Amino acid sequence: MSDSDIPDGFKRVGDHPAELWSEAAFKHVFRMQEDEEKRDPDAFDIYIYNDFFGYACADLIRREMLSLGTKAASTKERVKIETFQRFEALALYMANSAGANVFPTIEDGDLAEAIYNGFGSLWLSYVLNLEKAAKPDNLSPTNPTNALNFENVVRTAAKVLDQYEGLNYENDPGDFERAMLRVLERNGMDGTPKKKLFLGKSAEDDEDMEDDEDVEDEEDEEDEAFEPATDKDVARIAKSWKLTPALQALRERAVPVDFVKGRDWDISAWPEEELEAEKAKQKAIMDGFDD
Repeated sequence: MSDSDIPDGFKRVGDHPAELWSEAAFKHVFRMQEDEEKRDPDAFDIYIYNDFFGYACADLIRREMLSLGTKAASTKERVKIETFQRFEALALYMANSAGANVFPTIEDGDLAEAIYNGFGSLWLSYVLNLEKAAKPDNLSPTNPTNALNFENVVRTAAKVLDQYEGLNYENDPGDFERAMLRVLERNGMDGTPKKKLFLGKSAEDDEDMEDDEDVEDEEDEEDEAFEPATDKDVARIAKSWKLTPALQALRERAVPVDFVKGRDWDISAWPEEELEAEKAKQKAIMDGFDD
C-alpha cells in the first residue's frame, strides 16, 4: 500500500497495510502525551518522590477511562465515530506510551489493577454493545459505526493487556483477548491474535527480522497454544470484566490531593516560585553527589 492508497483521515503504522489508525485518534493521543510530559518531574529537572510520575500517569489514564465510561454508557454516544476514535486513542496510548509502562509500578497495587481492569471492561463492554446495536445485521466496520479500521483497532486493543500478564492480576489478559477476538470472528471478521501490537510490512517480514531463534520458537508456541473462545466463553468472560464495578473501582481509587501537597499533577501549572524552589532542591542534591 503506497501513501496514495491510504484513506483520507488515516495514518499507516509500520508500513503494514492493515495498520491503519485515524488521525483523530493520533491527535487525542498526542494531547494525552503532552499532558503526560507536563506531569514528568524529569522534564522540569526536579525530583519529588519515586512514584510521582507513576501516580500522575495513573491519574491521567483513570480520568480518560472515566470519561470514556460515560460515553460507553450512552446508547447514542457509543455508536458515534468520535467515541470509537476515543477508544482507538486509548488503545494506542496504552500500547505505546510511558504512562502505560509506569502506572503498574506505583505502590498502590489496587489502583494499578483498577486501571488494568478498566481498560478490559471498557473495551469488552463497548464491543459487545456495538454488536447489539448492529443487529439484526452483523457487527462490521460499517455497522453500527463507520470505522474503516475497526478490525485492526479491536485486535490491537485485545492484545494490549498481554504486556501486564506477569503482574498476576485477578482477571486474565488471555481471556480478555480471546473474548474480543471471538466477537470479531462470529461477525465474519478476522479473529486471529496479532503477533505483536504493531505489525511490520508483512508477517513474513516480521519473521525475517527476528534474529533470535528462541524468540521465534516461543512465538510459534504461543500461536499453537492460542485457544479460540466459544460464545459461552465470551458470556463467562464478560461477567469477570463487568463495566459498572470496574468504573466504580476507578472512581474510588482517586489519589488524594494532599498526596501531591495540594498541587496539581500538571507540574507546568505550579506557581513559578514553587517550581524554582523544587529545582533548587534538586540542584543542591546533585551538587552534593558531585562533591
